[in-house]
Amino acid sequence: MKKIDFKAGLSFGIGMTIYFIIQNLWTSDVMTLKTIVVAIVSGAAAGFTFALIISWFKSSKYGGGATKIDTMPDEDILFETAANHFKGAEDVGGKLYLTNKRVHFKSHKFNIQNHEVSIYLTDIDHVERYKNVGIFNTGLTIKSKDNKVDKFVVEKAGEWVKKLGK
Repeated sequence: MKKIDFKAGLSFGIGMTIYFIIQNLWTSDVMTLKTIVVAIVSGAAAGFTFALIISWFKSSKYGGGATKIDTMPDEDILFETAANHFKGAEDVGGKLYLTNKRVHFKSHKFNIQNHEVSIYLTDIDHVERYKNVGIFNTGLTIKSKDNKVDKFVVEKAGEWVKKLGK
């Protein structure tokens, strides 16, 4: 299990623990030590299960295997991470690649709008990070010279900005 999967599972587990405690406070007259322990154990189990599912999905034919890209002659993949691309109202999951020629997003198969997007490095005008949902600093905005804007949520957003250097 990768560090990023563990972090996602930990975040989900903490969120579920808080949810279970609030749910118990809302539906019960008395909060006991037993109900707190059950909430903590349930939250931890939910987080661990979530991390395992993420890890499995990334290595499955539906996740990581489905997002392999075909490169052009004399094109090399320099960097890649899991990513989401915003297409209309949908946050489409997949993988973002940086090659020596372009930035390329390819969605995995569990999306309503499966698609690919290529942005040639020579067409990029500006790259910056943004806070996803106003909280998480995992957003990446790529603005093309023709004023087209593509927004992604990525692992290692800071590295993306450094590597793109715009």
